[in-house]
This record gives sequence, C-alpha cells and structure tokens, in this order.
Amino acid sequence: MQHRLVVFYRFRPVIAMLTLLAFVTLPMIRPLLVVPVVSAASPNDFILSDADIFDVKAMSVERVRSFLQRQDGFLADYTISDNGTTKSAAELIVEVGQEFGLSPKFFLTLLQKEQSLVTDPSPSQNQLDYALGYGCPSSCSPAYRGFATQLRAAAKRIRDDYLPALQSSGQFNGWGPGIAKQTVDSVVVTPANIATAVLYIYNPYVGNRGGGDPRYGGNSLFRFLWQKWFVRKYPNGSLLRVQGQSGIWLIRDGQRSAFRSKAAFLANYDYAKVIVVDRGAIATYDVGPPILYPEPSLLQVQNGGVYLLSNGMKRPIASRKVLRLIGYNPEEIIRGVDEADLSGYPKGPPITEADVFPEGRLVRSQTTGAVFFIDSANVKHIAHSKEIYRSRFRYQRSEPVSDDFLQALPAGEPMKFRDGELIASRTDRKVYFVSNGARRYIPDIESFRELGFKTKNIIFTNDRAIAAQPLGEPLSDVTVNN
Repeated sequence: MQHRLVVFYRFRPVIAMLTLLAFVTLPMIRPLLVVPVVSAASPNDFILSDADIFDVKAMSVERVRSFLQRQDGFLADYTISDNGTTKSAAELIVEVGQEFGLSPKFFLTLLQKEQSLVTDPSPSQNQLDYALGYGCPSSCSPAYRGFATQLRAAAKRIRDDYLPALQSSGQFNGWGPGIAKQTVDSVVVTPANIATAVLYIYNPYVGNRGGGDPRYGGNSLFRFLWQKWFVRKYPNGSLLRVQGQSGIWLIRDGQRSAFRSKAAFLANYDYAKVIVVDRGAIATYDVGPPILYPEPSLLQVQNGGVYLLSNGMKRPIASRKVLRLIGYNPEEIIRGVDEADLSGYPKGPPITEADVFPEGRLVRSQTTGAVFFIDSANVKHIAHSKEIYRSRFRYQRSEPVSDDFLQALPAGEPMKFRDGELIASRTDRKVYFVSNGARRYIPDIESFRELGFKTKNIIFTNDRAIAAQPLGEPLSDVTVNN
C-alpha cells in the first residue's frame, strides 16, 4: 500500500498544486479573470455589431455566389444590366458594399428580410424592382425602381444621411445608440450600437419575432436571419472571449460556461487558444453552469461529504479510509463548497477501496517507451503520439511499468486529443478541429480565419494519432453547427 501512495503522488504533483492554488489563493486571482456579464437587455436592442455592418471584406464575390446557390433562390443565377454592363447579383452586392462601406452580409440579410429574394425561387417583378423596400413607405416610388437602384439608393442613404447624423449628434429621427424610443409597432427599443440604430431608422418595426406587429417580419426577422446565416456557432470545446472583456467561456453541450477563477482555467487550458468574438456571437448561446474549480479537485460540500471532481463528473469518496488509501492529502480538500455549485456536474460512481487510481494512470513501457493511459476500470489506452498525451495530460508524467504488466491489461480505444485542439497530419497537412471526440475538417483558409483560429495553435502529428478521432462533419463556410 505504501507503493501506491508514492506512485500516485509522483503522478500528479502539479495537479495537486493547482488544486491547492484554487483553495488558498482564489480571492487573489479572481479579479484577473473577470466573470462574463450576461446582459439583461432585450434581444431587440442588439441586432448585429458595428464591425459586422461595416465589414466590406466579409465575403468575396465567389463566396456570395456560393451562398446564394446554397439557398437555391432566384438570385443565384440573376443577372442585371447596370450602367451598360451585365452583372450577377453577387457581383453587384459586393460592388455596392465596397462603394458605400457596407458588408455584403448586411445586404443579403436585408434582401431576404424585405422581399425573401435569397430563398424565393420565383419572385415577382415587383419583388425584384423594390428588392430592399426602399422608397416604399406606403406606395413605392418609380424613382427607386430596379434591383441595382434599390441597392445603391439604400446604401447611399445610410452612408450620406444616417451615419453622419449618428456620428455628429448621436441620433437620426430620434433613433440612436442608448436612446429609448418606441417603434411603430409599439415596442420600446434602446439600440445598443450604431448598426442596430441604422436598422431601426431604415425600418422602425420590431416585428413578429420580437413582440411587435404580428403581420411583419421587421427587425426581429433581420436578427433571426443574421444569426441563422452569419453568427458563427462554435463547436464544443471552443474557448471564447468577447472583444473588450476579460472573461472566458467554454462551449460545452451547446452552452457557454464561464470560468470563475484563473486556477480553473489554467488547470486544463491555454490562453493562446482563446478565440476573440463579438457580443453577437456569444449571445446566441444559453448560459450553462459556471466552471468554479480546476479538475481534478477534492471538494467538501457544506455539512456533507467529499467529492472528487474529475473528467466532468463528481464522484463521492466513500470514507476517510478510502481517501487515505488512494493517496490524497486531506490538505488538498477545498472545504465549504456550496452543493448548488456542483449541480451542473453529473454524479459518478462512488470511489471505494477498490479504486486504487480513480483518475487513472499515465504509464510507459520500460522496453518500448510506448505511453498508455490506464483508466479507473484498469483498461489500457495507447497514445499513438507524444502530442496526444501532452494534449490530454499536460502536467502529468508517465510512470515506467513492465511489459508483463501491460500485457495483462485489456486494451481499449486509443487515446484521443482533448476537445478544442487544432490538429494536422504531417503528411497531408489537412487541419481538423477536435470536438466531442471527433475531428472536424476545416476545408479552406477563409473558414479557418473566419473562425478565429491561429496557425500557431495547430498540433502536427502522425496519421495514426489523427485517425484515433473519428471523422465528423466539416467546419466550413460561415455558420458552424455544434
């Protein structure tokens, strides 16, 4: 039994330090990782960011064309005579965006919101002639008839009238950032930024998705379409930080969970892999349980027992004798934990005297040097590369064991990379993102950059290590589903 204690302490010295750090210095480090603030504002107050509406390089002509083709609407093959030149809808959308400093995504969303032109396979001539509803407060003016005319007239009005007024006096027709105003359909809205104010100046209706007039789509429809098409949904395992804020979120189970301490973050994650996003991207996720403690941690609930928090679950420790037998020091216990703080963790099987290594062991063959993880059920899992076990067990050292010992153990699936890693084979150099234990292919550099990934975070490894993760759905184009 003494041998077990020596081996176990050698196995997790830094983890023990991090656990103690969370207990001893939590009040000191909490300000360094500010808990993200969840806005209580109405969804009607924020539709898209200023950076989004003015991002003229958001989509190339080819990407707009590809987007329209996927929607299978009339605009995919529509051509227009513009100043004596025949242009596709995609070319005109990008051209007008560059001329007036507005994003092609903005125009695509507005075209759908006003006349359903992105998805409608057979629109009427009137839909095309008044594509953006410009000049149509009640009846439409012939002066603004025509697809190209609509794009330019609306864009010019925004650039030459709305924006200068918003920038100089902070409002146009009573609409401006931070100014509460009632819409035509009787909903009080306080635009959070210039982009949202622009949309309410252009069309002062909330519409049926935001508690407004049920007959109209309004700006709530614009918001719905924008989020559906252009707000990226990051896969599970992603680390996100909102621009201008210090708090970090982990995407897991399709929700965002906030780290409540620096120790909880550093135990398993790296600041270099955090993706900076705008407020709109993070607001699409429901808020999940916060991440309060590093893993593994020993936690004693108020007037209750001790749990081992590890691998995303809480496992009760059967007795103090078991605590001693498995090699933990009582000083590592974080005491006085509110049981409600652990409600988001599923309860695992109790740790008993039979669980010599409840967190498993990292071992290596004395003969070949091959590294294995032996789980709590005494099943071995080989690591096909050093990159894999460094990803999974960044602070832990492997314990040398004999081949006879290894051969006596049943074999399980190979070790996988941790969720959230970017991995690539040294041979074909295809890049994947690991999520839910699967590898999701990133097909082009445009998608890679749009997702906020960094090339310095790509882990190059061998083909067997790549193949340990089953192939999942690719991460492509603009919208990424979990």
